[in-house]
Amino acid sequence: MNSSYWPINTAHQRPSLVTQLASVWHGILAHLNATNEPHVWPATDDSGATLWNAYDPLTQLTINHASDDELRVWLEELHYRN
Repeated sequence: MNSSYWPINTAHQRPSLVTQLASVWHGILAHLNATNEPHVWPATDDSGATLWNAYDPLTQLTINHASDDELRVWLEELHYRN
C-alpha cells in the first residue's frame, strides 16, 4: 500500500496501543468496503485529543493521527489530484 508523506506532528503524544489497534482495524474495514470514497475515522491520543485517520481507496494514500486542519488539507489535495 502506498502511504502519503505528511509531516509528523510532534505536538501530540504517541497514541496508545488501543488507539493504534483501532486505527489498524478501521484501515482493514476501509479496504474491505467497496466504495471509492475516502474513509475517515477518529482516533484519540493518550491525552484525549481527537486525531483523524483517513484512507483513499482510489489512490491508496493514507494519513494517520492528523489534526482537523491537516485532514482538511489532505482531503482537498485528494480532490484536486483526482
